[in-house]
Amino acid sequence: MQLVDINKSIYRKRLNIVIAIFVACLTLISIGFGAILIQLFGDALPAVDPETGEALSNFRYNFVGVILALLVCISILQQLKNHPFCKEIHYVWVLKQIQNIIYRRLKNIKAAANNYENEPDVNAFVVLNFYYKSLIQVYMLDNNTLTISTVKQDLASLEARMEELKIDVTAHEFRRVLLIEYR
Repeated sequence: MQLVDINKSIYRKRLNIVIAIFVACLTLISIGFGAILIQLFGDALPAVDPETGEALSNFRYNFVGVILALLVCISILQQLKNHPFCKEIHYVWVLKQIQNIIYRRLKNIKAAANNYENEPDVNAFVVLNFYYKSLIQVYMLDNNTLTISTVKQDLASLEARMEELKIDVTAHEFRRVLLIEYR
C-alpha cells in the first residue's frame, strides 16, 4: 500500500456526510423493520404477563429490527466503498486496518530493527517507516494532535538510526506481505 496525499477538508466533509447518511438510514430502517416485525409477530405474545400482570414490551422485535437494519446498512457501505465519492474514506479505513496489524506486531518488528548481534532487518525499517508516516497522516486527517508529537519523535529517532546504519528506505517500499515474517 502506498501513502497517498489526501485533502483533509474533502476527507472530513465526505466522512461527515457518510456518517450522517449512515445514522439516518440506520434509524429509519430500524424503525421500519421493528414496525414490520411487531405487525407480523406482535400478536403472538399476550399483551400482559400472566404471572406478574405487567405489560410485555416489543423490545425483542425492535432489537431484531436494529440488527437487520445494521446488516442492510453495512452491506450498502460494502457495495459503495469503491465509489469515487468514498475513495478517501476507504483509503483511510484500509490504512487504519494495516496500522492495526502493524501495531499488534510492533514488538517483533522493533526487535528485528534493533537486532545488534546480526545485520538489522531492512524490512523492519521499511515497515516502521511506513507505520510512523501513516500514523502522522491519519492523525492529521482526524485532528488527533495530542499524540502526534510522540509519533514525530519516534519517526525522527528511526530516521536517525537508519542514517547511523546507512539504511535508505522509504514508505513507498512497504508491501503488506512484509508483515508475514513478524508474527
